[in-house]
Amino acid sequence: MPLQTATQVRNKRLCNCRELGIVPCRCYRIYSQPDCDMGWDSYRNRYFFGYHLYTFVAADSPYDLPLYPRLQRASRHDATSWVVSAREFVERFREYTWDKAILDAAHDALPIYQYLLSRKVKPFIDLNLRSTGSKGVRKDDITFSPTGVPFCKKGLEMKDRGYDYTRGRRKYYCPLVVKGVVTCDTPCSDSPYGRYVHTYTKHNPRLFPPVARNSNEWKDVYKRRTTCERSNKRAKEDFLLEAAKHRSTMMWTVRIYGIAMCQHMDAWYQESNLDLSSILLSA
Repeated sequence: MPLQTATQVRNKRLCNCRELGIVPCRCYRIYSQPDCDMGWDSYRNRYFFGYHLYTFVAADSPYDLPLYPRLQRASRHDATSWVVSAREFVERFREYTWDKAILDAAHDALPIYQYLLSRKVKPFIDLNLRSTGSKGVRKDDITFSPTGVPFCKKGLEMKDRGYDYTRGRRKYYCPLVVKGVVTCDTPCSDSPYGRYVHTYTKHNPRLFPPVARNSNEWKDVYKRRTTCERSNKRAKEDFLLEAAKHRSTMMWTVRIYGIAMCQHMDAWYQESNLDLSSILLSA
């Protein structure tokens, strides 16, 4: 989430070049927010000065609870921000376990898949179709859709037969097999059950993830990615995150964590069914 802290870069001159008529100069300056810089807000289609607030959110929570907010430079890419935040998160919360990671297309990078799979976390990452590798050829005449589903020689998507976690591969079979009988007029295999194709996750984790992108499981899990949008809305609009005029990362961090605590307290209140107003008045 873009977080604008000022309209322009704040700094203080250490030289007298302006008095000497040397403008602009490249002398050293003191910056009140040295870890802020210029970034691009794709939603508002403009540049801004400040941070990107990158937050891990509990997607399985009905209250869209933030887990780990982190201020990143405004110019830092989301994929890089995820790597930094994930590394810090696992080091600081060693007992925390997670089995799924739901990320948008900005995180569609091979190292992120490899890192998640090494920690036995299922990646649910939308494909960035502008990236290379979303199409390819395998076994001479087998091509793949942008979502990793193989096509047969007739151009039909092959049918998914499930994922073998012991071997790390998914099995596809002929789409023209009906009740064990091949109905294709030009079969591409001598097998009475039609042709089979295996896709291995280790060969291309981003194209062949453990959960197929065209499956119902993928759709049910990935739709929970909107929890981060609702969590950001709570922080930015309901708790007026950008209303502050702080000039240090420390104060911005304190404000962000205070807002996160309020979000958790709201969830506790809704779960407890307590009448806080009567409790406070009686006390």
